[in-house]
Amino acid sequence: MPRTPPIPRVLRSPLIAAVIASALLVTARAIPAQLPARIRKPALAPCTVRGLSGDVRCGTVRVPENRARPHGRQIDLRVVVARATGAAREPDPFVLLAGGPGQAGTQMGEFATTAFGRVRERRDLVLIDARGTGRSNGLACAMLRRPEDLGAWTMFPPASVRLCRDSLRTVADLAQYTTAAIADDLEAVRRTFGWPALNLYGTSYGTRLALVYLRRHPRGARTVVLKAVAPPSLIAPMNYAEDAERAFGLLVRDCRAEPVCAAAFPDPRADLDTVLARAAAGAIRAVVPRGADTTIADTVRLSRDAVAATLMTALQSSGSRARLPMLLHQAAAAEAEPLAALVVQIRQALSAQEIAVGMHLSVSCGEDARKLDTAGARRADGRTFLGGARVRMLAAACQDWAAPPATPGAYDPVRSAVPVLLVSGDLDPNTPPRHAEAALRLLPNGRHVVLRGVAHGWSNVAACGSAFVADFVARASTRDLELTCADVSSAPPFVTPARRP
Repeated sequence: MPRTPPIPRVLRSPLIAAVIASALLVTARAIPAQLPARIRKPALAPCTVRGLSGDVRCGTVRVPENRARPHGRQIDLRVVVARATGAAREPDPFVLLAGGPGQAGTQMGEFATTAFGRVRERRDLVLIDARGTGRSNGLACAMLRRPEDLGAWTMFPPASVRLCRDSLRTVADLAQYTTAAIADDLEAVRRTFGWPALNLYGTSYGTRLALVYLRRHPRGARTVVLKAVAPPSLIAPMNYAEDAERAFGLLVRDCRAEPVCAAAFPDPRADLDTVLARAAAGAIRAVVPRGADTTIADTVRLSRDAVAATLMTALQSSGSRARLPMLLHQAAAAEAEPLAALVVQIRQALSAQEIAVGMHLSVSCGEDARKLDTAGARRADGRTFLGGARVRMLAAACQDWAAPPATPGAYDPVRSAVPVLLVSGDLDPNTPPRHAEAALRLLPNGRHVVLRGVAHGWSNVAACGSAFVADFVARASTRDLELTCADVSSAPPFVTPARRP
């Protein structure tokens, strides 16, 4: 069967860029795999990577797909090195670990430049496509193939999951795409380039990868920054209902505290309940263009699960969060087109941008899905707006996926003396501060910083974060960091009819 082609890219808005970084969370075994002691250093050639300027070079590092079979199929890991801009260059680079799982590290060029320009003054920035993403044997598939899929209860239609699985089996052993294997790949890259140690930045799923790397290769890291923290004890998406409910409660609080929002939308919770009831009754519909021909469109019903799951995703971005009270109020008053358009936009982007669904499912099904409590998720249906929607999606998809085997110690917490800076947004709907606090207990040289007015993304605090991250990496210490900016809310004002962006 031919390999399933990915859906074309769509909607490169700041909102979608922030949304794609959403975290699904995994871990790995505690016993490091054996890696070759001597590896030939690869050549790097000048290249162009979106968002990166200056001296940028690309290369590959070849690793076995299955380390138990070192002479079997090989994977060429794409590595991008953006050389330090200053005259004094330190030998230990700053390595960015992408989220998802399924986002390619080399997609982070623009973010790396915005957030870590100060770090780059003295250290190379390194972006790596993890196995199964980007150009490292990327396992991309289309999921939402039909117009009706955009409004269905799941992001993973069973027929699409099976087609994806069967097509990718021709180019990959899906059981080898795990967090443990990616952590060992990272160590192979470090050794290949002869770097004495790494300074790691992980976002969302990347935080889990960074923690697993610390456990498997404790001498490989000099410093670690964890943004939107996902410790091994966190089994996503089991926490999503509770944490998204908390985030929506904060939205209600903040709207009521802002006179313009409170006057325009006096009861966002009642609006939400009305909207979800209308979706459950099949009364919310969206117009979806049929393929590239925008003159032909289909009208699809949006399920309750589709609407609820999309609202959680919208809460991940401070910018999209600011629009929600107005969208919900309009939809509750039977003007649902703007909200329906947002649901379709986010679902198309999650399916079509550079999230490698095959890698995503291998990681999530092999690790998180083993701990899902579907009965507990059903009980959340009556207590929270999200309920068990995200749990149902993953559990159903994993029934048809070739999940990797369980790994011993996968859910154990990570203990390390490496300096670790943990950063949370107080408005985050899926990795709020409580999860960073859980990880901090076994990190004696760690420090947790909570940023006000920040959700899951970093975009609205890049200037603030870039300063204290650069200071932390330069000194390899969490002491005496200048964190005044963390206490200043960066949340944008709510959008109202009288105050549109």
